[in-house]
Amino acid sequence: MKKGALVLSLAAVFACGLLAWGTVENVVVINGYPVITADPAVASDWYDTEAMYNLYSPLVYPAPAGGVRAHLATAWEAVGGDFTHWRFTLRQGVKFHSGYEMTAEDIAWSMTRFITMGKGNSGPLGQVTAEVVDRYTVDFLLDKPSAIFPDTLALFFPVEKNLVLQNIKPDGAYGDMGDYGEDWLATHDAGTGPYMMTNHLPGQRLDAARFVDYFEGWSDEGWGPNEVPIERLVFIMETDYTTLMTLLKNGDLDLEINGGWTLPQLQDIQADPDLRLTSAWAQNVTVWMNTQAPPTDDEHFRKAILYAYDYAGVVGPWEALGNGETGIILPSMPGYVPIEPQPREQDLVKAAAELALSKYAGNLGDVTVTFHFCGGLDFEEDIGLQLQADMAALGVNVEVAGPPWPEYSAECSSPETTPNMTIFLFAPQSSPTHDYYFFSMFHPNGFGWIFEAHWFFEDQEIIDLLDATRAEPDAARRIALYEQLQPLIADHALAFYPYQKPTLFAHQAYIVGPKESISMVGPTENMHLWRINLTLKEEMQ
Repeated sequence: MKKGALVLSLAAVFACGLLAWGTVENVVVINGYPVITADPAVASDWYDTEAMYNLYSPLVYPAPAGGVRAHLATAWEAVGGDFTHWRFTLRQGVKFHSGYEMTAEDIAWSMTRFITMGKGNSGPLGQVTAEVVDRYTVDFLLDKPSAIFPDTLALFFPVEKNLVLQNIKPDGAYGDMGDYGEDWLATHDAGTGPYMMTNHLPGQRLDAARFVDYFEGWSDEGWGPNEVPIERLVFIMETDYTTLMTLLKNGDLDLEINGGWTLPQLQDIQADPDLRLTSAWAQNVTVWMNTQAPPTDDEHFRKAILYAYDYAGVVGPWEALGNGETGIILPSMPGYVPIEPQPREQDLVKAAAELALSKYAGNLGDVTVTFHFCGGLDFEEDIGLQLQADMAALGVNVEVAGPPWPEYSAECSSPETTPNMTIFLFAPQSSPTHDYYFFSMFHPNGFGWIFEAHWFFEDQEIIDLLDATRAEPDAARRIALYEQLQPLIADHALAFYPYQKPTLFAHQAYIVGPKESISMVGPTENMHLWRINLTLKEEMQ
């Protein structure tokens, strides 16, 4: 399809969405936080991932019961039982947004691009060589055996080779590939997903229109008579939840998919007959401690923080919504092992004893701990303020600050710039989930950045066990390895875990979904699984 024809088709889509219902627009405004890049080889945080699952399609798709299912690939096998050689059979007839058919050439080129660039979610894949077998078959050759390799491809989003090649800048870090199309893909898409990008102002707004030729189709099966596909998506990038509440109440926000509400706000939403709360997946509230920056470079100092924190004081008011104890993995996951402190309560005596063992024991008054949270997330700030009060009782100063997300996330690009403590919400963001919470967060070849802002990779026993989990084909034996890993990781006090919290999406009553709930960031926010009831919307307005 020529560019001019594509623009006309988008205009027609918009017109249909608007004219069919008069003043009621078939458009959903979603708060998606600042999508910094829409390049699937660079995107990595959950806001980017939410956009990826709408604009692109992964090779395999996370399943509600765990694991992955067929998607762009219909089948896969370890050739001859060799976990370093995987063969994937592709779905035929899948169209890119340009109208061209996807083939093995696109898949192999996309994987080569992904691994060569070495950004985003590529780290856990290791070194992968892609080879085209025939038009609909591709081989992946790995540098290390991985029994879980197919599952890790839930975050591999192929792009259209020829379209990206046409938009490469010659000056770049990748030799003959120039910038590999990174600049262009930040504000354009080359995907096969259910929606196609129409505009993107990074960190501000992303617009998309329904892709009518999406390969999974737009069946009405399972939906109500007035529940129709959403024609337009508008992702806004607002981090202040007071502003979001105003937008939600005024009907200017249709769906909020990040769940950063305060407790009073959630209670207000529950009481409003025009609004709904939908529970998605649980999140591990994680506070990393930078092991390369004083004073959190001292293990005893880090352990003092674990015991000083008043868990009950923070968790108590949230318990009715499902908040509670957590650890390196979520308690609902097989193989969960409780970690210190146990029981989950403050122990200032133990905290003082650990401080006395630290190298900073003699000058605690001169020590300052920096605690950063994402600006606008009040509940994260509450955790920092609680820690500030708890550590003050021990004579330690904690500075709490909430820079905006782009600045906050950029800080965590290196151990030198990462604050002493950084708080993040880690919902299952890749498949398999256990691998995400272990390999991706504690292995030198993991995701890095905000996912490993502890910057500790000095325990070879842990690294060897993490490698062993990937080479182990038996699921039960893998779980046993994860159980063995948890106390070893916890012994270094790389993080403390205030609580787990459910993710509650707030939305207008006329927004319906998701059709299926998948415990992973991205798939549940795929708007192919949601619909809009325009009749109800018109009545409410």
